[in-house]
Amino acid sequence: MEKYRIHIPLYNGNLYIIDTDDVVGAVKDTQDDDYEVTSTESCLISKRSGDFYLYIDLKDCSIGLLAHELFHTTHRILEYFGVEFTRDNHEPFAYLMEYLMNECIKLREDESKTD
Repeated sequence: MEKYRIHIPLYNGNLYIIDTDDVVGAVKDTQDDDYEVTSTESCLISKRSGDFYLYIDLKDCSIGLLAHELFHTTHRILEYFGVEFTRDNHEPFAYLMEYLMNECIKLREDESKTD
């Protein structure tokens, strides 16, 4: 299990990527509260501090699953900071999701170099 921090400067928040092939076990090992994990592929937890935790097998998950989870993550982050997703206000979502996706792809590439 590896933990990576992606700082979100515009909103002064952090997304922690917990790279694990055991999502359920990693959540139990790293969180104080008792969270119900509904998927063995991924789990997103948000904290009142503006920190968000995405548990996922970063190296081996599909790009589609990563994009799917980062969509949820983007929504949760912007919801936390009071940004509404509407027909006239969707650009903040697109920019944040692009940023998070690029950061995660860099992490995947860095991991593959160490194997």
